[in-house]
Amino acid sequence: MTNNMNVQAVQYIGMDIGRGYVKAYSEHMGEVYQTRFKSIVALGRDMDFNEDFNKMENQDKIYIEIEGKKFFCGKLAELEGFNPNQNERDDKTSPTVKRLVYAALNEVAVSSQVKIMLGVPHKLFKKEVLNAVIEAYKGKTIEIKNKITGTFKEVTIRDILIFREADAALMWHVRQYPTLKNGAVAMVNVGFRTTELCFYEKGLKYNDKKSNTLELGNKTALEYVERELSTSGTKRTLAEIDSSDEYDDLKENAYEMLSETIANRIEGAWINLNEVAICACGGTSQKLTLGYEVIDDPQMATSKGLYLVAKKKFSA
Repeated sequence: MTNNMNVQAVQYIGMDIGRGYVKAYSEHMGEVYQTRFKSIVALGRDMDFNEDFNKMENQDKIYIEIEGKKFFCGKLAELEGFNPNQNERDDKTSPTVKRLVYAALNEVAVSSQVKIMLGVPHKLFKKEVLNAVIEAYKGKTIEIKNKITGTFKEVTIRDILIFREADAALMWHVRQYPTLKNGAVAMVNVGFRTTELCFYEKGLKYNDKKSNTLELGNKTALEYVERELSTSGTKRTLAEIDSSDEYDDLKENAYEMLSETIANRIEGAWINLNEVAICACGGTSQKLTLGYEVIDDPQMATSKGLYLVAKKKFSA
């Protein structure tokens, strides 16, 4: 394999390793690089890349080798991998998350030197998490063999920091709507397992007392569908249900109830809502009817905001 990387200026990357999807975004040398794929890892195997395989979206065809270990990521892991494993843990340094980070680098890294801003929920934005992330990734050189294209990358993570996911999404949103800084703003970040209710005072000052994390998310709706299918003798994993274009009636019921539950929790958490600009982000927000504005590109907004933070922090 030949190394398809060049030693260029350091590339800044915003990376959001969610429980449902991995999102990464970068702008480098005048070009945009971004990816989105399911947060699923499985043992890889050599296979015949037939016509059906080639019809899959490019971002889902991830088959790489790191340190002699071959694995699939994304849709390919779900469909073709052995023992597919979805990211469910908070730990940003677990074996599964590390493989997802390396897969994201395979998709967006075009420089041999990168600096990463990694998104975390508000509850994980603390020194011990930062220290663990730095120890796991900073200074590490990863040799990535792309088993599909036959190419090779050697990427060094020169630096890595963490930043709050909802804050990053809001930063991206405020670029288009700067007047939001003039009043109170709330961001409802609907993820796979949790929903973050994040409150910001005038000037985008985060208010911890008025913020909260709900154990509600896309998983809540999918588990309802899973149970209903199971009663009729149909066994499907949550990932399979999420990907399927079937079970629309069950999904509609599940997301309608999830919308109502989150909307009620919002009204219970914040008063004088008519004085607060409330907006929602996260891929699941597109499936809900909360009655509040869903920001542009809600699933990628966090990784895009993290890129902005990376550019600011690392170039300071």
